[in-house]
Amino acid sequence: MFKHLRVKLTVLYAALFCATLLLIGATAYVVIEGNTQRIARAQLASIGAVFDRTWALRFDHLQDSAFQTAGSPIFQAAAAARDDRQIEARLSALREAAGADIAFLVTREGLIVGEHGGPNASVTPGLQVALGREQTPQGVFLSGDDLYQTTTAPLPMAQGWVVLGARLDRGELTGLEQLSSTPVRATTFFKTSAGWTDGDDLATAETVAFIDQATASTSIVAAELETSSGAALALVRPLPSLDGTRSVLLLRYPLSRALSPYGALFNTLLAIGLAGLALLIAGSWFLARSITQPLSTLETAAKKMQQGVYESIVVRTKDELSRVAASFNAMSEAIRERERKITQLAYHDGETRLPNRLALERKLAVAQPERLYLAAIGVDRFAHVRGAIGYSLIGALMRTLGSRLARLVPNAPLGRLSSDMLGVAFLANDEADARKRAAALVANLEESLSLEGQVVDINVTVGVAQPRAKGESPASMIERASIALDQARASLQKVGVFDPAAYGDPARNLSLMGEMRRALEDGDIHLVHQPKYNYRTGRIDSAESLVRWRHPSRGMIPPDLFVPMAEETGHVRALTDWVLQRAVEDQQRLSAAGFKLTLAINISARLLSDTDFAQSAIQRVRQAPHTICFEITETAVIDNPKVALENIELFAANGIRVAIDDYGSGLSSLAYLKQLPAHELKIDKMFVQNITTSQRDALLVRSTIDLAHGLGMDVTAEGVETPAAFALLATMRCNLAQGYLVSRPAPLDELMTLLADEKRLRFYQQTAASSAHVAPVQATDTNRTA
Repeated sequence: MFKHLRVKLTVLYAALFCATLLLIGATAYVVIEGNTQRIARAQLASIGAVFDRTWALRFDHLQDSAFQTAGSPIFQAAAAARDDRQIEARLSALREAAGADIAFLVTREGLIVGEHGGPNASVTPGLQVALGREQTPQGVFLSGDDLYQTTTAPLPMAQGWVVLGARLDRGELTGLEQLSSTPVRATTFFKTSAGWTDGDDLATAETVAFIDQATASTSIVAAELETSSGAALALVRPLPSLDGTRSVLLLRYPLSRALSPYGALFNTLLAIGLAGLALLIAGSWFLARSITQPLSTLETAAKKMQQGVYESIVVRTKDELSRVAASFNAMSEAIRERERKITQLAYHDGETRLPNRLALERKLAVAQPERLYLAAIGVDRFAHVRGAIGYSLIGALMRTLGSRLARLVPNAPLGRLSSDMLGVAFLANDEADARKRAAALVANLEESLSLEGQVVDINVTVGVAQPRAKGESPASMIERASIALDQARASLQKVGVFDPAAYGDPARNLSLMGEMRRALEDGDIHLVHQPKYNYRTGRIDSAESLVRWRHPSRGMIPPDLFVPMAEETGHVRALTDWVLQRAVEDQQRLSAAGFKLTLAINISARLLSDTDFAQSAIQRVRQAPHTICFEITETAVIDNPKVALENIELFAANGIRVAIDDYGSGLSSLAYLKQLPAHELKIDKMFVQNITTSQRDALLVRSTIDLAHGLGMDVTAEGVETPAAFALLATMRCNLAQGYLVSRPAPLDELMTLLADEKRLRFYQQTAASSAHVAPVQATDTNRTA
């Protein structure tokens, strides 16, 4: 809410002071109001007592005057003779002498003689009842809209009653109010058919409820009453009635009038509070300023520290703020030192103290990209060198190479990219010039070096990245140089320049793996079969099942691309399960069509050590109507030979035919050939395609066929594409021929058509039969030595 501590402290202190003042004022007001109400209640009670005394005295005065007149023989004689004139004269004199407002005579017949009645006027029933009582009645008498304090005196012999009364008007009540030192308001109310009224107006609802509650109570106490002019303390005193009229005296004491004497006190307290508040705000502002000024200085220094600017601050006070400033200065110095060390560690290799990859990226980012090439220099056979000289000297070796690079390319961006790789940028006119400079680096770096008295010879390979394109990051340039190093090593060259065509688009290819499962479900991946011709039976009785992928946007994707990627990313299990299941289903369709065909599928080397896959594959093969063959490479058992050989033996034991694929293309080992329980040996097409022109290839093929037959295996020749090769393989007693001459890989329907084509089968048989007329291969192999 508050952006500045100074304002926050000032407002807080002012708010606390105001709260204290309000608490004091409220307490004072409650105490004064309570005392005022107690005083007002006591005064109301005193006024009520005065009223009772005044009421009684006035009754006594009226009663004495009434009895004197009633006891007068003259008046009694006039009453007996019904001398109205004489009666009225005597009553008029009585009214004036007693200070009354009404005086009349009530005859025994109930007639009224005097001022209050006209001719033949009679008393009210209520007054008649009161006059019939034995005791002398007195009380309030209602005549018209006026109330009278009235007393009576009986005449002898029940000749009538003298009634004498004084009006209870505003003047009378004003005199009663003046008896009190407090501003009390006195009002008489009487009950009529329309409600309680004071003779002029009807009482308010609050007043009516207050009167009813007070008259229903047995005790007479003051209580609070809401009036049109505000709250007041009120006291109700019932008045005795002469004729049955209900009437009360209401005494009201306005609380505002009661508290008015304290107004000056309240105003004084308010003025003192405002003055104190102003002083407090001023003092708080200066106090907060003395606190916040050093804090503002600390804040400014902290912001500068955030930007890498370290400043010491000075606080001249001797309190906690000065100690905070001292701690801040110490912290700033410590952070500056740690930042220096962290920066050193962040941009330098801890082992060699050479700039690291991040430091090289920073320098490349600020360098001009034109003509700036980057060389990634890798130490060949780094692991063997490290094992030879030890871990303690390998760091010194790389540090020495870095020093040589710094001398060869002065002031050039330099860094250690990995444990066995250094990077250095240099200027060159073109790619040919960059190759020449990189070759010069190789020549200088491969000079013998001395480490702790030992002479060490090393070999290095250099990969060169072309200058950065606009918008390319330095990290991408380093990556291109590293890839160029790998490309150079793969091509057995000492210097290689990054070849984007050879590298391809790994990210795009990797995305294929995410699409492969969907392609299996959508049918974009399908199975084709390449048949094998059996020389002994003269028919096609087996085929190799191959997977093909027709991508919706990229067209046909070669298996050499996505199958190795599936092996690297772990998707080969799903792909192989799908191929095996589909091969079993196709074999079932072939069997239903009358063709008994052995189908072979390729098993990845990564799956041969997977016992779970072996069990799953065996369960699927049991659903096949005929023989299923698993083609594996002889090098597939190298990673985990024990488990791989156990699974291969498990395949053979469960009726699965095992074939050794691509024999001769890799590092063929007679030891593995001896251990593998294989039924078939497939000679790689690189030997088969040249058997009609190369005596050496023909000799190797023939010897391989004889070796396989000696081990009890059938032989399949791959890559058979010419009739001459087809016929020559027949003379070598090869068992099976596979290649484009027999058939290209074909979908299942086309394969069925081929199997039913007797004319094509006769062509195969005739070609094989012509093997007797095949001329022997001449010794024209240019690779043969004398």
